[in-house]
Amino acid sequence: MQKLPIGTQSFSILRNENYLYVDKTPEIHKMINNGRVYFLSRPRRFGKSLLVSTLEELFSANKELFKDLYIYDKWDWNKKYPVIKIDFGSMAYKNSEQLEDSLFDFLDKNSENFEIELKRRTLPQRFGELIEKINEKFKQKVVILIDEYDKPIIDHITNLEIAEDNRKTLNNLYQSLKANDEFIKFIFITGISKFSSTSIFSGLNNPKDITLDKDYTKICGYTHKELEKYFKDHIKNLAKEESLNYKETLAKIEHWYDGYSWDGKTKVYNPFSTLLLFDKREFSNYWFSSGTPTFLMETLKKENNLQPIIEPISATEDDLDTFEIENIHITTLLFQTGYLTIKEKGKNYGDIEYILDIPNYEVRQSLVRRLVKAYTNLSTGNLKELKNKTYISILNKDSKGFIEVLENIYHRLSYPIKGNDEKYYHGIFLIALYLLGIESQGEVTTYSGRADTIFKIKDKTIITEIKYSSTKSTKTIIKEAFKQIKEKKYYTRYKDENPIYLALAFSKNDIDCEFKEKLE
Repeated sequence: MQKLPIGTQSFSILRNENYLYVDKTPEIHKMINNGRVYFLSRPRRFGKSLLVSTLEELFSANKELFKDLYIYDKWDWNKKYPVIKIDFGSMAYKNSEQLEDSLFDFLDKNSENFEIELKRRTLPQRFGELIEKINEKFKQKVVILIDEYDKPIIDHITNLEIAEDNRKTLNNLYQSLKANDEFIKFIFITGISKFSSTSIFSGLNNPKDITLDKDYTKICGYTHKELEKYFKDHIKNLAKEESLNYKETLAKIEHWYDGYSWDGKTKVYNPFSTLLLFDKREFSNYWFSSGTPTFLMETLKKENNLQPIIEPISATEDDLDTFEIENIHITTLLFQTGYLTIKEKGKNYGDIEYILDIPNYEVRQSLVRRLVKAYTNLSTGNLKELKNKTYISILNKDSKGFIEVLENIYHRLSYPIKGNDEKYYHGIFLIALYLLGIESQGEVTTYSGRADTIFKIKDKTIITEIKYSSTKSTKTIIKEAFKQIKEKKYYTRYKDENPIYLALAFSKNDIDCEFKEKLE
């Protein structure tokens, strides 16, 4: 088996040292043939840096690295282009002075590498001089690759003064690109966010933004087809570890890590989590725990709105397109950072409309736990106590004890999450289960309907129907819930597991529930 490229973002290392590489050169070939100035936004740790490294080796005409890949016999290897690669992840930028010093050092280092003397004093002039003199020396246009262009801004998003100063410094640098367009062959820029007022877009005659372009949805991340093609042996190893068959293992990987989409049709797996899963052979929250930004949590808590993580929400193209430092839109923030993804794309009165939702179990479980802990101030000890009480209550069919658990959580969440319908209570019940570390499935499809929630406690499957009414008594609501479970036969596939049936009833001022092992 080839080695898993965990933490390796260098295309040459991957290809020279027998690391596994999922071939993205079909999309790269299409992109280069169809334009010359591009911008791509993807969440952190989604393969953007590896993509930039691949482009660098391609334009440098390192032919042997591409042997057996799609692009190998479709590229003119006789043409070698000089490449300037700017990686902001490797620079210092705690303030604009430090950022400017880092950029001057970068330009000086490149001038040494290309054996060019730079004389201009200002940052944009010096960058322009480097581009022009490289072109003049090598008689070939220059390729500009910019990775994580927004990092000096994003990492200071809670300090507007530093973020704005860093943005101005970047603006000065990017002015050179438009002014020296005649010397440039190709420009590719990556980032997490697209800042509407950063001149990287206005100053470049608007680069083609392929973030939501259906032709490039697979350019980062792994499709299901790629997962089976490149990781078959790893899937088999994981299946043995999990005591599951191949098909069951695939379904579990999909549930945990698939679901990212930028067109509402093509889905991709999170590459960071998938690689760590196969390396450790254990399902866990790898991507979320690898560095969820503090500002995201602070912003969500400040907004006092958990609705985007309870149910799908709609958004316009403008909502997803740009990011304002001074006025952060929560939907834009969650989408661009990878906590929401596109589930559907359609039109509403002629305008493009997107339905956004959390991509997969890993993100939902982690995000809900982190946020609800922040809202409820429940300690790990509190949650452990509530989880134990939940197990005991359900296994003993103790309605009173289970209601006490729900009330403990629901009342703490009543302010940030407002609502009075079944969807609201269904969402908040899922949040309670996630918070308690109980894996659940919402809206489980059966041949005759959809069960609200199904989850497991030890070896018991709990089939849950949630009902709300502002006029009926909770006892009446419970009877209707059990009747629906029976009529819709939600239990069919779980009949051999001796399931417990749970009816949850919500009225205007009350919560009630009842457990049954058999339906009359």
